[in-house]
Amino acid sequence: MKVQTCLENLEFFAYHGMYDFEKVNGGKFMVDIILTENVANNKSYEVISDVLDYEKVFAIVSSEMEIPRDFIETVAQSIITKLKTDYNHLENITVKITKYNPAGKFDGGNASVSLSL
Repeated sequence: MKVQTCLENLEFFAYHGMYDFEKVNGGKFMVDIILTENVANNKSYEVISDVLDYEKVFAIVSSEMEIPRDFIETVAQSIITKLKTDYNHLENITVKITKYNPAGKFDGGNASVSLSL
């Protein structure tokens, strides 16, 4: 049986971007995480150790979002690497990062990247 644990609409204020003013002023970001694992069909979920600790997952995401980077692709990649290190049994990890009102020649809107391992 496959189990997906999803953390959705996690909002952060961070300093990611290639422009100097983005590094100084920062911006708003949203992160979505999907973690997929294979488990036995008769697996029970009776105690906290039976489930994926999504508070720890959030702490990993939060910690990675605090490190300023030029590209959100790099942020997503580092989140995946850290999650895979801590949860090597996961079959798939998907990280989507949305940057609200990105700099450049945009007239509103958002930019997103989604990486999967």
